[in-house]
Amino acid sequence: MKACHFKFSITNVLLLTLATMFSYAAANAQNSGLQADLRSSAAVPNQGGVLPTAPAGGVVVGQQSWVCDAAEGFAPVVNAQTGALDPFLAIGTSGNIKLPISPTTVPATCGQSALQSNGLAYITQAVVDTRDTPSTARGVLRTALDPDTGALIGPSSYIATTAGLDGNQPTAAAIGPDGNLYVGFLKNGNIKRIVNPGSGVAQVVQSVGNTPQGHPARAFAFIGNDLFIASVDALSVILNATSPSCTGGCNATAISDGFTGAVHTGLTSDGVNTLYFAVAGDQQIPGSSQIWRYSTTNAHFTFVSQGGVDKNGANASNFSFVAGKTNLLALDAAGNLWIGDDTSNASAVGAGRLWTISAAALATLPAGSTTGGTNTQTIFNLLRGPWFMGFTQLGFTPTFNPDGTFTATILSNAGGLTTDSGTWTLTPPKVAQPIGNPQGHLTLTDSKGVVLFSADFLLLNADELVAVMPWTGSLGTPISGVLIKQTI
Repeated sequence: MKACHFKFSITNVLLLTLATMFSYAAANAQNSGLQADLRSSAAVPNQGGVLPTAPAGGVVVGQQSWVCDAAEGFAPVVNAQTGALDPFLAIGTSGNIKLPISPTTVPATCGQSALQSNGLAYITQAVVDTRDTPSTARGVLRTALDPDTGALIGPSSYIATTAGLDGNQPTAAAIGPDGNLYVGFLKNGNIKRIVNPGSGVAQVVQSVGNTPQGHPARAFAFIGNDLFIASVDALSVILNATSPSCTGGCNATAISDGFTGAVHTGLTSDGVNTLYFAVAGDQQIPGSSQIWRYSTTNAHFTFVSQGGVDKNGANASNFSFVAGKTNLLALDAAGNLWIGDDTSNASAVGAGRLWTISAAALATLPAGSTTGGTNTQTIFNLLRGPWFMGFTQLGFTPTFNPDGTFTATILSNAGGLTTDSGTWTLTPPKVAQPIGNPQGHLTLTDSKGVVLFSADFLLLNADELVAVMPWTGSLGTPISGVLIKQTI
């Protein structure tokens, strides 16, 4: 049985309450974020370098950036232009370390990288062909970079080779203020501490604890003695993780960042009070792969970016980070944010991208609010099937199909019934509200290109969406901004 139409009669009191709430929300909204600067481009001839392939962990030593690249290994980033401000960049083909270091040439994909102040860099090697690669050439690679110039000085070797870390596919890594290396894995939620990682190859490895629910980790970052964790479904923290008493049972506590259940792919920090994290998003939700800032001083979240602009002119319009593939996130000493993603799901050589956001641009972001992300995915998961919206002159009943199309019936007050069809898109809200509900911007465009309805929405409960004024479209003035899911 379909939902009865009396559910759409909203009292003036409720309308006034919603209007007041939205007025408050608009006054306290997050801003629309920053455009990242695309720094790699096939349109620019590369000098001694190639386009990135699934760039993952990265470190910056002085003026020299290093990226763990699926095709080139742990490689320096080189300028592809001379005499240009913020030049295009490429992955160097010399002075790099092919992975794994073993008799085989089978490539390895990388996880996060970590850097010590003395120039020792640690690269997690998440996936290799274990049939060809001996266990002594898997896991966590240590190499030496000149702390002043960033040049590779070596030598390179795998560490903690007797601890069996390689089988669990290490992918998260961070140096703690105690000088130890903390490692997380793709195969489980274990968090390990490698003691004195800069000396020898058979270090003591201690258990610290687990991620929330024991789910796989993707990236680590320290702020003081607190270890922050990006895992496959949460942002979390282990307070005072470096304490000698923190062994085995120091499990992470989830942070309510507004992306519950979403994969968190990247993480970096300034080590003092600011954390940047990336969420994977969904390929069917453009702009849902996002980067956010979290301040530990006041527990405020600020939206940073969801994509950028290709400055060579080949792609004049904005475009988004690739869902699930924004793995590289790193800060350099000047406070610039480095980002890496991949447009091919790591299936094509040279399909990766490098981006930067300057420290000056980051400084323009607002302080944020206690409301984090928008949980667009939650609304997306609920949109399948028939819904109803009441308008002044008609009733609009759209059915959302999984392929991004919709069909709709339009019932006028005179009793006439028409049908329409087209496409629907759900993107992050134009103006994120400081309210904990999932939010998104829903647009319905018919087959003739006419926008029937376009508005930001808040999810009030499992089957009710409320539009945030103002809204646009050709369907007429709504008697309410409520969209109710029909029941069968």
